[in-house]
Amino acid sequence: MLVSPHLLDSRVEPAFERATWSPLMMRAAEIETAFEGLEAGLQDADGRRELFVVHPQAVQAGRGIAPTTQLALGVLLPGESSNPRRDNSAGVAMCIGGTGSITVAGRELTVTKNDVWTKPSMALEQFTNNGDVPFRYLRYSNAALLQTLNDYYVDGGREGKLNGGLEPEEGARSKDLTPPIPLGADGAQLLSYEHLIDPDYVEDNPLVFKWDEVKPHLSGVADIKTGYTGRPLYLLYNPATGRLNGTTATFFATIASPGPTFGGGTHRHMSSAVNYHFEGSGKSVVEGEEVEWFAGDLMLSAPGWSAHQHTVGPEGAKILTIQDHPFHISNGSLVWQEDIENGEIITLGSQRGFQTNIQQFASKK
Repeated sequence: MLVSPHLLDSRVEPAFERATWSPLMMRAAEIETAFEGLEAGLQDADGRRELFVVHPQAVQAGRGIAPTTQLALGVLLPGESSNPRRDNSAGVAMCIGGTGSITVAGRELTVTKNDVWTKPSMALEQFTNNGDVPFRYLRYSNAALLQTLNDYYVDGGREGKLNGGLEPEEGARSKDLTPPIPLGADGAQLLSYEHLIDPDYVEDNPLVFKWDEVKPHLSGVADIKTGYTGRPLYLLYNPATGRLNGTTATFFATIASPGPTFGGGTHRHMSSAVNYHFEGSGKSVVEGEEVEWFAGDLMLSAPGWSAHQHTVGPEGAKILTIQDHPFHISNGSLVWQEDIENGEIITLGSQRGFQTNIQQFASKK
């Protein structure tokens, strides 16, 4: 049915005000109870056992732990498999128990505890538990964003095809017959319809970051002491994301390995951050509220543009952080402030970014 728009007069209507989300905590014991409930029940219509972690301030459509981020606790019992499925979300997942076999875009990935893997958009995906204990995982995707936009798509895919769809064709492309038409002296161009429906693409393959390969490198950041103006972490980088510095085009996944009592500076950014603390303990201060965390706790530790700071306990820590940093870079909306008292607000990806004092620490190695 055709409808008419509402017309809002800027002279009368109040200006937009951001609704600040609260930090969220799901304790290790709550996660364990959730998994026990999933393991006791039946598989869903897709053959999965998943429970979505939803922020109370999330809109109903998005069902996210953060506005862009859908997070599911998932488990399969020994011998179980999910049905092949594809959707237009892209995601990152981490095995937190047992062993799983993931078939994604025709590639089989075997994952064990603390391994991280990616699922490209529209990649045909299936989970299998060939082990003898439950296979547990955390699955992050941008489905919350797509559902909010009413742009989420899912189907059963096509067997034997790249990403569950058609193989790319070789040979000439229609757009080669309609080259860009330059306009003016500043780089503007006209492009034909053929360019719109056949953009240049970068192949996005599923990746697996094996914990036994990642862990030996963490000593390179664990020795960095308080006073470092950056964060002691490594990005799980997917080259397909290019300058977005992502693990997918929406998220980066980082593994932080701060040493004992490491404390970072208070900062803020428009991207939201979800931390899974899989070793160690510490505390976070978010908008003045202090929260202690321990191994196994899951926390929305940085709602967008919330001032936050983290300090690690005496045993150090290891933390998986999922942040929608690449999404904001691609939209030109990643405003960031490293020093909220006196520092500049920079649009990362559109301006030269911040510089750390890494040379002071690198020289001591």
